[in-house]
Amino acid sequence: MLYNVAQLMKSPVGTSLEYDIDEENVQLDAELQVTGPVTGHVRLRRINQGLLADGWVDLALERECTRCLKQFELQMHVPFEERFYPTMDVITGAPQLPPDDGEDAFPIDDHHQVDITETVRQHVLLEIPMVTLCKEDCAGLCSQCGKDLNEGPCNCQPEVDSRLSVLQTLLQKQETNN
Repeated sequence: MLYNVAQLMKSPVGTSLEYDIDEENVQLDAELQVTGPVTGHVRLRRINQGLLADGWVDLALERECTRCLKQFELQMHVPFEERFYPTMDVITGAPQLPPDDGEDAFPIDDHHQVDITETVRQHVLLEIPMVTLCKEDCAGLCSQCGKDLNEGPCNCQPEVDSRLSVLQTLLQKQETNN
């Protein structure tokens, strides 16, 4: 996801370029296994301090279900927006320092190319849910025998906390009185 922005850096503020994203075999991270093409759209806009890249990507990640531990594909739609600053003046070739406004921005390399892969990786990491489920109503695994409860119930008896056994006897007495 590399774009040459030399002409855009020579353009006036407000000028923009738009590109469709269609990348195969994208490797974002060792822990983020992308299982298909990454598609989307990016818009690169000239701003005073460099460029503003915004857009979205659609991708599928191989994840493990938090409840049943099966592997599944997590479909994601990830919007992103990041600033990029030039490391070299496009006209004079003089090196430039990063902006000093305290905000994070990504560098535009010495060849005036913007690589949005790291931007996409960071936004994907932020969008992954804390609990990833293969399906919304995943039943998970039995806590006693480990059987996948999505395939049917197991024959285990529910564990009763010994501290609550007094309540169990009260319920039994109430049933016998009725």
